[in-house]
Amino acid sequence: MACRRHPGLGAGRLVRRNPPHLCQPRRRGAVRRGSLGCAGGQRRSPCKGKVTRISSRLILIRHRESLWNREQHFTGWADVDLTAEGVVQMQDAARVLRDAGVDIDLTFSSVLRRCIRSQWILLESMHCIWVPQVLDWRLNERHYGALTGRLMSEAEMEYGHATVQMWRRSYATAPLAIDAAAAAHVAIDRRYAQLRSDQIPVGESLQQTVARVRTLWQQSISTAFRTSRSVAVVGHGNSLRALIKILEDLSNDEIIGVEVGNGTPIVYELDVLAVPPRRASEIL
Repeated sequence: MACRRHPGLGAGRLVRRNPPHLCQPRRRGAVRRGSLGCAGGQRRSPCKGKVTRISSRLILIRHRESLWNREQHFTGWADVDLTAEGVVQMQDAARVLRDAGVDIDLTFSSVLRRCIRSQWILLESMHCIWVPQVLDWRLNERHYGALTGRLMSEAEMEYGHATVQMWRRSYATAPLAIDAAAAAHVAIDRRYAQLRSDQIPVGESLQQTVARVRTLWQQSISTAFRTSRSVAVVGHGNSLRALIKILEDLSNDEIIGVEVGNGTPIVYELDVLAVPPRRASEIL
């Protein structure tokens, strides 16, 4: 299946989406049962049984150009920094959000420096470096296994174009695993000290990436809207594809055709429930 960029991605523009399975259109003022912020149905506060709905935003931003993006290496969990151009690109993305009047109350990022630095640049450029920042390994890029660090062109010469494309674009097929020495190096990295050995990947399919991102969504990101109106996720191409699959309830075949470039921020408009309700003066 040919890849397509996520609808509306283009320089200097802001993409607004409304995931239908998470919330009804805002004009209806409704939230589906089991949707964001109200797992298992609408929750009512002990205060007169009222439910308060709050319009919230989820902003997805891919890190900007890294050194290995530019050189066409498979990067994955390798901790590669941004290029000078990547820094400028992130400043431009922040300007787009700022000009659109989008604020940020909380950010999530992977534990890889190209994402962390992108997050710093975003918040500094939007004059809100004081907002809480959550770093979580589950937002890391998909692990490319033995392909990590390889030039894409070299990998295609060794394994064939069709095989490399299958590793890159299929949903359930993982690339060749890294060797034991490389896996041990990840295991002793302090960033991953809290992980069990079976949680440290040696090569991931998109399906496996979706599984770990889904746990972060369920445990942390979705629940953040109970106290924050505008949440930004600074991620990688495949970890953001995983979130898009979850948000838009895309099929396995549909997500194969979605590509998130180092481009425009994607903003989801959500209607969520605050429990207990907050006063309007606290929301506006």
